[in-house]
Formats: sequence, structure tokens, C-alpha cells
Amino acid sequence: MSVAVKGNPSGSNEAQRLPKEKESVRGVPNFLGVRHVGLLAKEPASLAVFYRDVMGMKIVRQTPPNSALGVIAFIALHPEEEDHDIVFVANAASAHTAFRVASLGDLLAFYRKMKDQGVSIMYCLNHVVELSFYFEDPEGHVIEIYWATGIPSVPDVHAEPIDLEVPEERLRQEVARLAARHGTQPSH
Repeated sequence: MSVAVKGNPSGSNEAQRLPKEKESVRGVPNFLGVRHVGLLAKEPASLAVFYRDVMGMKIVRQTPPNSALGVIAFIALHPEEEDHDIVFVANAASAHTAFRVASLGDLLAFYRKMKDQGVSIMYCLNHVVELSFYFEDPEGHVIEIYWATGIPSVPDVHAEPIDLEVPEERLRQEVARLAARHGTQPSH
């Protein structure tokens, strides 16, 4: 099982390999754990300013008040390492907990695993900085499983439907297309 290691002494953000038995015991494809949360906020923009001024975090991007889902504010402590740590949302339907996987192959394996277990997938989205799918746990909490594409943070909120049933190569081509459209290249 691969895990990202922050503060790696070599300065590298490359994943390190854990013992094989950990992978077989858990039965989860290279699952890295919780990486951000989407929290309901009465005033997402104001709350983001509080976290910037009091907590020292950076406002990565925000949607305008007239956006379809209302104001959404993305903040991060170290946006160069992880695009965002918290998402403040005005719409309760956008509240979620996001779990990261190590690779696109792991995302697709996790997606198949959820479908095989009869979990209803709500939607699959291409956010430019990540490809993800969403589902509800048995108590109705929205869960996002995502793979970080390696595209640095982009100024606009992006979410378009994506088909996770297509071959991995086609998904990678879509990531490259969006990277070019945003004038950047994936960092991995």
C-alpha cells in the first residue's frame, strides 16, 4: 500500500511502499485517508477570511454568490502540497468528507469495489485538480473518493461529469487536456 509522506527527509513527495500484508488485510486499494472536508457555513467567504486571518491558512479560490451551489470557499494551509484542506459550502448538499487514493488505478479499483458492494454512486466529477466520485454512507454522510491529478491549483472552481467506466488512458488524456486549457502541466 502506498502512502504519501509529508516532510520526507529527501524532500521528495513520492509515495513509499508499505508491507504487502497491510494491503491484503485491509483490502482497500492504496487508500491514503481523509484529506479534506466540506463544511456547511452560513457565510463561506467570511468564514474563509477568519481562517486566513486567525489560522494562517490561504484562500485558494471561491465561487461568486450567484453560482449554482452558492458561495463555496476553498482554503489550505499548504496549497502547494494539497489543493485544499477545508471547503466551506453554503449548500448542505455539498458538505462531504474526502478520502484520497494514491493513483488513478486505485481510484478506479475503489470505484469498482463500491459498485460491486452495491453502493450507489451519486456522481463522478472532474475537478481539474482531482478526479472523484461521491456516495452516501448508510447514515447519509456524503463521501468523496479522489485521486489528485498533479495539476496545481487552478483559479476557478471546476466540476464536470466524468465517466469512470472508460479506460485509464482516456481519463489521463482528459487530465492532460484540462491542464493545457488551464495553461499548466501535471506535477506528477
